[in-house]
Amino acid sequence: MKKTATMCLMFLIALSIYAASRPQKDIKISPEQKFKLWLNDTIKHINGKYSISSDSTLLTITDSFSYIIKKGKTIYTTNRNNSEAIQKMLRNAHEPSCLSYRVIAVRRDEFTPSEVDYLKYETYSEFPLIKIIAKDMIISYNENRANINSAYIINSQLNDTTLVEFSYEGNKVVKRHYKSKRAKNIVCY
Repeated sequence: MKKTATMCLMFLIALSIYAASRPQKDIKISPEQKFKLWLNDTIKHINGKYSISSDSTLLTITDSFSYIIKKGKTIYTTNRNNSEAIQKMLRNAHEPSCLSYRVIAVRRDEFTPSEVDYLKYETYSEFPLIKIIAKDMIISYNENRANINSAYIINSQLNDTTLVEFSYEGNKVVKRHYKSKRAKNIVCY
């Protein structure tokens, strides 16, 4: 009996040595495990605000920035790439009507595990805050998938608030204005 137990122990040791010597590339890991390994390596290189979900399958990075436009040209920015992205969205929507203003914005990037084998993560970016401050106006825009969907315009000179909804029909932008207690106006550009 001792002889059999000793031989079984030697067999298990040999089997564990063989298993440890096998290349790791043959072992499949789940998308969540792959994402968590990437997250562990990446987290130390993130500058700014970030949050991680309790199960470590969602990383959210938040970046606040601002820039100033004078006579249609950017004269100051804290983040050139993000300011150019917002300016492109605004130009596509034919906004704003003023030439000089300040933009305050927030960009949020979310990273999740990817189901595609060769990708470690999938990402989604959005701008939950795009606010323009001009001489007599404050305009807050709502964005979805790199398009401006709506805007709330507060005009302090006229003491007026307007909701503008944007829709895109081919290469035309259709704006629907909803002013307080006024009829709908449709403007095409």
